Amino acid sequence: MTIAGLILLPIEVSATQLHASSEGIITHQAGHFFFLFSMVALIFTITGKDLNKQKGWRLIQYSAFFFILWNLDAIFAHFLDNQIYAVKIENISLGKMRIITNNDSSLLAWFYYILKLDHLLCVPAILFLYKGLSFLVDDQKKMMAKKGS
Repeated sequence: MTIAGLILLPIEVSATQLHASSEGIITHQAGHFFFLFSMVALIFTITGKDLNKQKGWRLIQYSAFFFILWNLDAIFAHFLDNQIYAVKIENISLGKMRIITNNDSSLLAWFYYILKLDHLLCVPAILFLYKGLSFLVDDQKKMMAKKGS
């Protein structure tokens, strides 16, 4: 019961990463840009070598596309909350938060809220990557079995 209480009612939540100084957010944003451009390069490499004709590589290409969208989303959300400080999150209670904008713009608050739903882009990216790699492994196993017989 104690373990369930610790999991379901945490005293301290450390899942959100804040960047106290500008060096932290700049490095973090650089990581997002590097990952984004890597995924663009991956898509062009897969297409350029006609690997997208294989289901596994095609799924990995879809994964890269969703990772690009996720990185763009994260870059813009970090820009709003950690670089220009246009948005701030205020904890009201255990289950409630408020998005505060500098100019009290409800449109910006809703836009930021949608940006913070970045898991809707990251989870499909991970699933496509997993399925793509699974298909490639299965294809490799089939090829090795044919060589063995």
